[in-house]
Amino acid sequence: MLEAPDVVIFYDTLIAQPHPKMVACVEPSEGWFYRINSRPFLRPCVPLVRDPDHLFLEHDSYLQCQVLFSDDYLIEKCLRHRGMIGRISPALKKEIIRWTFQARNISAEESGKIAAALR
Repeated sequence: MLEAPDVVIFYDTLIAQPHPKMVACVEPSEGWFYRINSRPFLRPCVPLVRDPDHLFLEHDSYLQCQVLFSDDYLIEKCLRHRGMIGRISPALKKEIIRWTFQARNISAEESGKIAAALR
């Protein structure tokens, strides 16, 4: 089972041009994820630097903290196929929580659950 903030890759069919995408688990019991993007499309975003903590990244990226994503079937399928590929640095948890509470599309209840999972 995944923990927050584990990262997996799955084939994202909900984006304009479907392709494999990295996502970070932010609340495992609810199956909630944030997408990882190469650019800061939807803000707020947490910058993810390709460094020893994030060797799974091909380049510097951004964790999109504006929209929750959930697809239990696809995530389960990708876990069986490839598994967890990395974990976002624990040093970024406070920043993820801060931006989650400021996101307009995420309720206070959802933010609280994400904060609890990340702590």
